[in-house]
Amino acid sequence: MKAVIIDPGLHSMGGHHYNATLCLKAELLTLGIDHACLVSAFADGQVVRDLGGTPCFSKAVYGRSYEGPEEFSRNVRQTARELSRGLRRHRPAPELLILPCCDQVLALAVARYLRLRWFVRPPRIVLWLLFGPHYRKPTDDPSLGALYTECREAFASLRQAVGAERIMAYCETAGMAEAYRDVTGLEIGVAPGPGLLKDADAFCAGRRVGASTVVCIGFANEPKGYRLLPGAIERVLAEEPDASFMIHGVFSGSDTAGQGPVFEHLARLGPRVVVRTDVLSPADYLAWLRQADLLLLPYDPDVYRTRGSGVFTEARRMGIPVVTTKGCGFAQAAFEQGWGVAIDDRDEAGIAQAVLQALGRLDDLTARAHSQGRATAEDDIGKVLRSAVDVIRASAPGPRSSLLQRLFARR
Repeated sequence: MKAVIIDPGLHSMGGHHYNATLCLKAELLTLGIDHACLVSAFADGQVVRDLGGTPCFSKAVYGRSYEGPEEFSRNVRQTARELSRGLRRHRPAPELLILPCCDQVLALAVARYLRLRWFVRPPRIVLWLLFGPHYRKPTDDPSLGALYTECREAFASLRQAVGAERIMAYCETAGMAEAYRDVTGLEIGVAPGPGLLKDADAFCAGRRVGASTVVCIGFANEPKGYRLLPGAIERVLAEEPDASFMIHGVFSGSDTAGQGPVFEHLARLGPRVVVRTDVLSPADYLAWLRQADLLLLPYDPDVYRTRGSGVFTEARRMGIPVVTTKGCGFAQAAFEQGWGVAIDDRDEAGIAQAVLQALGRLDDLTARAHSQGRATAEDDIGKVLRSAVDVIRASAPGPRSSLLQRLFARR
């Protein structure tokens, strides 16, 4: 059996794309599945070496201009051509395709590639829809009508190419899944995307006595709220002498490329504030998370109303309490279960107030977070892949399978 991981957005170490593929490769190795991965044409040498990635795609979800039907069609044609070239380098044809960050462009490109191979038994597909039809807008934005039309076209074609029963689709939040069910025509499950951590018990540790460390980590895109941090942190430092902060944010090449002054301001706040802006290796990323007594996620609730967060998922698995903005759908369970504190007003004062509140009841928050981490330390990705692999193995055609049987298999 062979699997291929397809992620046009994977170009550098760090962040969701790299971590997801690292996780998927580890699971596939555990299952004894031969595999390859197709990545961005601009992938750096480390991605190619560490992940065995084949540089392939010149476009990704983040590069769309959303100008209209022509732009969508151009991206689909280009992605389909590049996918075809990439898969030709990894024969035989895979029985499993894994799309850890699928959008309507990639879905339609995969469908068009597979429909040209009508004479070959179609693969099973496992995919995650992490964003709405526009990656920067909530799923209920009234301007998304044309993009939902793209989704209907893309997933209708994908269902026709392989059959709905061969597609296992997931979203990270119930709200995102609900938004996609009708337009994709698929039954969509709710499961965290692949990440670095699976076993919470291996990482949950007792909170240090005395000083408390607040961590903010990830890519410093505009919706993440990094521009609000200097003023918020100054307020916290003035009122809480035992608090310290570790702030990591990659802004180079993002939609906040001009935010250098924000991080310069943070670096001037004194020895209780540690700042990094480089891409963290997986080991460094985990080392930072292990030092967190509290995770700060001051995200834009409009963008994250139904969207998930990989950093939040790691916090849940590790048993780290969180402070995040009210209205972010991914965090609602943390608020309800008592290991999250909501930022009611997303400004400097509101963030500081929420952090101070969390620090004041950190022991209780930590106990609840640890309990939740142990309760949810399930092998989500392993179960998803094992389920797909078991079905493939059970339904594999025998050695005498005829072309006619394969044609009828494509319902």
